[in-house]
Order: sequence, then C-alpha cells, then structure tokens
Amino acid sequence: MVIKAKELADKHGFFWPNQFENEANAWIHEETTGPEIIRAFHQQQPLDHLVCAYGTGGTMLGVGKYIRQKSPSTKIHVCEPSNAPMLYSDIPTVYPQEGDGPSTSFAVPHPVWRPHLLQGWATDFIPKLVNEAKVKHTFDNLLHVGGNDAIKTAKDLAVREGILTGTSGGGVLSAAIKLVEDNDFPDGTSILAILADTGERYLSTPLFEDIPIDMTEEEKELAASTPSCPPPPPGLPEVFPFATKWVQNEIDSHKVVIFSLEYCEFCWTLTGFLDALGVPYHKIDIDSFEYAKDDLGNKYRSA
Repeated sequence: MVIKAKELADKHGFFWPNQFENEANAWIHEETTGPEIIRAFHQQQPLDHLVCAYGTGGTMLGVGKYIRQKSPSTKIHVCEPSNAPMLYSDIPTVYPQEGDGPSTSFAVPHPVWRPHLLQGWATDFIPKLVNEAKVKHTFDNLLHVGGNDAIKTAKDLAVREGILTGTSGGGVLSAAIKLVEDNDFPDGTSILAILADTGERYLSTPLFEDIPIDMTEEEKELAASTPSCPPPPPGLPEVFPFATKWVQNEIDSHKVVIFSLEYCEFCWTLTGFLDALGVPYHKIDIDSFEYAKDDLGNKYRSA
C-alpha cells in the first residue's frame, strides 16, 4: 500500500505525507502527546511505566524522546505482534535511496514479518521512525502480544469498562496487564497504556465475528417482553384551501409526481426504482428547508 500510495502521489500530484519517514510525525507527538502525559501524571506522582505499540513510529519516537528528557525514570515498553517480532529479531530493514526502488521506506519486506491480527501495528518493514527510536534508545523493553489475547482484552474492556477500542488497543492493554502479572511492582506503581484507536474501525474484522447480524433469540425474547407500542403519529395542521390547490396543481402539471421526505430511505428506494426503469418523475421534498417557513411542508402534507 505504501508503494501504491507513492505511485498515485507521483502521477497525480496528490499530497504524500510519507508518515513512515516524516520527522513531523514524531515531532508533533513530542510537542503535544508527550507533554500531555507528563502533565496528567506528575500532578499526582511520576509515571513509572508507559506501554505503547508502533505503527508508523511517530508516537513511539516523539513521546519517547520527550519522556526521556522530562521523566528519565519512566520505563517505556513497546509492543509488537508475537508472530511478527521484527524489532526482537535485530534484523534491520534496508532503506533504499530515492530512485533506487519503488519506495524509500523499505527495499524488501522484513523476513520475520507474518500476517497478524493487530491492524495498525507492525507493517511488513521496520519504519525509519521506529528504527530511529531503537537507535536513540527511546524505549527500554519489548513486549509481545498474540492476536487472540488482544481481541479478548478488547472485548473485556468493552464489557467491563464500557471502553470501545480496537484490536491494537486491546493488544497494548493485554501487554500492560501481563507486565504487571510478571513483575512484583510495589503498590501505587503508575502505568499508562496508550490505546490509539477506537473499535468502530474494526467492524469487519475478527474482533466482531461473534456478534451476529440479526437479533439473537435472547434479544428477540427481551424485545417481546414489552408491548412495543408504536409512537403516536406526528400532528398535522388542518387542511387549507391554498395547500390543496398547490398540491393539485403539482399533480396536474406532471405525469408522475412524488411527494417525498428528503432523507427517507423508502423514498430513495422508490426514486431509484423509477430511475432504473427510466421513468421520468417530478420529486418534491416537502420536509426540505424550502418549505420550512410557516410549517408549509406539513400543510402540503395535510392536503
């Protein structure tokens, strides 16, 4: 995808952020995210541990640089997929010069990368920003997370805390929990896990695979437990002669006229059907702003 995006940018003059290499990516986190973290924690107590993952490397490098300066005692832990442990392998990514290949981000995919469930983490090369973070020692430790553990933790977080994060967020939290379980930290130890995205981006992924499209029997039973009284119909004004005359004039002036609601899916279905048949029609959206003054649309509806 990086190669394709660069091709399109070169051919059509599109903006190319080059987020895997662009120093501004890390700079903005050094200027904003890092200070926000320090302000939030150091009002109470210093931050002992920070757990994050890497995608482009912007957060990892920028936040890491700032915390190294302002809170050097903070231990920074970086997560990567357990089945694609590229940083752990110590095998570097080769970065071609401009013109030496289709991308300056990588020459070939990383040899230990494998497909994983943690979307947003660990593309199939080590980004330059991530490599810079490693060279500059802006993190202390690597943690590894499996996709199934990440999904389970994301679901648990939604059920228990009402926080909807994606698989990548679940992965970071899963790693943070295991970090606590594997170490005898003293009471009061402060740990920050960065959940970088929301679960709504994952609706088509395995994170939601056990949620059926249709209502379950339990949900149907719950719905049937009350009468399901329909809401009362909207009140309409009395029928005015001028409105009746206007409606009749519209009907007389067109072979097919549709009085519709502007954003009604049923109306869209009807007009789409007529469009497919090639039937010309005149459509009047009586709830549009054009008929809002003096409740004109509802007066036409009554007529």
